[in-house]
Amino acid sequence: MRTSTKRTVKDQSGAGKLKIGELLSKAGYITSSQFDEAKALQRRTGMRISRILLENGAIESDTIPNFLSRMHNFAPVSLSDAEPSPEALAKLPYEEAKQYLAFPLRISGNTIQITMVEPTDTMDVENLQDSLGMGLQVCVSGYRDIIDAYKKYYEISDEEYQHFFGLEAETADEGPSMLEVDDFGSLVADAAEEFEIGPDAGEETGFEQFSATDAPIIKLVNGILVQAVQSGVSDIHIEPFEKTMQVRYRKDGSLFKSMNLPLNIRNALAARLKILAGLNITERRVPQDGRIQIRVGRNKAVDFRVSTLPLLHGEGIVLRILDKGSLNVDLTQLGFTPDTFASLKRCLQRPQGLLLVTGPTGSGKTVTLYSALNSLNNEDIKILTAEDPVEFNFRGINQVNVNAEVGMTFAAALKAFLRQDPDIIMVGEIRDIETAEIAMKAAMTGHLVFSTLHTNDSPATVSRMVDIGIPPYILASSLTMVLSQRLGRRLCKKCKTPAQYDDKSLLEAGFNESELGSLKLFKAKGCPECNGLGYKGRVGFFELMEVTQEVAAAIQAEVSEEQLRKVAMQSGMYTLREAALQKAREGVTSLEEVLKRTVAHEETLPPYLVNPDVEEYLDGDVIIQESNKDTDFFRLVRGKVAILRSGKKIAEITEPGEYFGEMAAILDGPRTATVVAMGRCSIKRFPGDKLWELIEKYPDIAAPLFRTLTDRLNKTGRIMVQIAGGGRAPTRPASPAMPPGQPAQQQA
Repeated sequence: MRTSTKRTVKDQSGAGKLKIGELLSKAGYITSSQFDEAKALQRRTGMRISRILLENGAIESDTIPNFLSRMHNFAPVSLSDAEPSPEALAKLPYEEAKQYLAFPLRISGNTIQITMVEPTDTMDVENLQDSLGMGLQVCVSGYRDIIDAYKKYYEISDEEYQHFFGLEAETADEGPSMLEVDDFGSLVADAAEEFEIGPDAGEETGFEQFSATDAPIIKLVNGILVQAVQSGVSDIHIEPFEKTMQVRYRKDGSLFKSMNLPLNIRNALAARLKILAGLNITERRVPQDGRIQIRVGRNKAVDFRVSTLPLLHGEGIVLRILDKGSLNVDLTQLGFTPDTFASLKRCLQRPQGLLLVTGPTGSGKTVTLYSALNSLNNEDIKILTAEDPVEFNFRGINQVNVNAEVGMTFAAALKAFLRQDPDIIMVGEIRDIETAEIAMKAAMTGHLVFSTLHTNDSPATVSRMVDIGIPPYILASSLTMVLSQRLGRRLCKKCKTPAQYDDKSLLEAGFNESELGSLKLFKAKGCPECNGLGYKGRVGFFELMEVTQEVAAAIQAEVSEEQLRKVAMQSGMYTLREAALQKAREGVTSLEEVLKRTVAHEETLPPYLVNPDVEEYLDGDVIIQESNKDTDFFRLVRGKVAILRSGKKIAEITEPGEYFGEMAAILDGPRTATVVAMGRCSIKRFPGDKLWELIEKYPDIAAPLFRTLTDRLNKTGRIMVQIAGGGRAPTRPASPAMPPGQPAQQQA
């Protein structure tokens, strides 16, 4: 069997016994020095050459699959699109798959299809075949692709998943190295003993009792940082108050107190952190921002983004932990519902357009953007990003730090990007009209543009862009999608317990009456696994508004935010509340988290306002016929129309958003003019019998109609003055009824 296997692999690849590193070196994909360095590191660590080359930056993630498929006839397999069979997964246990960096796909007869990172290693293939007792059909996949499949299908832990990465941390020289902390309580206690706090420790003194270079301070700061990394928190808050100083950690979106520290070390503690972050230790009057790079042990490299703020009793310091090892940039793992994920993929596959991600600070916008960019990051795509600051570095993506002090703003970066021949652009945040205009220009000239905004939900984003100064017709033509998101806490799988709620509470939350009988919800309890919190980890709630033709028409027609939401829902959008409720149905989160993170929107608008009813007309088509007794009125969305009386054109309507035909509904009489399309145009129809309901109940929606009527009345006054031979125009006409000399568009 061994001989047969060797012969099969050799015939398939033509590689013989050559390992992947040798093949890449002979083909010119890596230099001889890169290969020698990788071999030396392999001898020290025992890791595979493919992983070493990948994480050292010698090759890209798809280099090996592309090379082996083109040159050695191995079929490439993308595991994000492939679904393994349960029989194959059961046949190859995780520990054995991990040993060979292999993943099972399917079984056919006495043959199992396997994909590997290094299928040219005939010894591994031979040993794997002996172990399985089956014939092998060997394919090739990327290293990260296979590891992601381990997490998805074998459900390995986060710690196990991270173990596959982090070579840079093992070999990096920059940044101080900090040891693991097993008993942080003892560390703090020992350090506190050395402080020798006196009776006036909490009061201001004329000198610093402790220096930033004192061993207790160094030890304490290291302990705070390392403990935060070990605990998996996202932020560290160091806050001085009148009598004490507290350290709080944020985990899964919630703050909890970790310790109280003596107030007399506040300046030394702040100075130590400033030294690590490269900040001015003597400046305590203004905020400062910096970055700390450390190694925790030998296997983890972590960055901290540092922000200082002068407070009443000293400097408050917040550190955001940027741990690339814990960063999951796989779109499939973020928690999208199937329908929302399908919409997202459609939007990402478009060749151009503006894609916005919105949400409050800490809602995961950056991770979503990075995940989207990572899914599009290929050798034939150039990606440029402008960030404030760059939080994570990605191979193959050109990243720029925004620095307003030297004139490197988002707008300036965008202008420069357009001269760099990019395919995809990401700007960290749209803050002003200049940045928005350039982003729109880029989106309309063949670029895919990503950015963020701070808005409550997707429809509110459109209003925000209009408020900034973007015309609705430009927004409708350039905007591809708006993705609004929140992060809710995951229920701990070990201790979550069934929850009971009354029907009224469930209906108010947004559940359907038909599902109340079969609904199974859970709540938090608390156990040692989750530190008594009842929650462990977070899950995303996503609301994706894809700009379909209906949504674009509603945007261009300047409908209200609530109306736009309803139109988007009719086009397939799931609201944040509905997305969160679905996670509650699945037992992923609790109803309390749903109510805490999202808002329910009541169905308040009638169908005739929800449905855009946008009609398309060609040149010469009749919209309103003179003498007819219908009472519908209209709003111009795009194009222009002509007003005819007795077959003679007497006026035109060209401004998008202008109403016409409303006088038939107001006066309840026959049409006095004909309205025809001039070229291709889009018209929004409203039922005439609902005019007074619209005016009385929905004044915000009727406001443009009032403006139209006011403008026409003012114009009537001016015409009356001209007919009379001059004089002062009346400020307020007595009646909306039009005089005989009024242009016909006023009465159509």
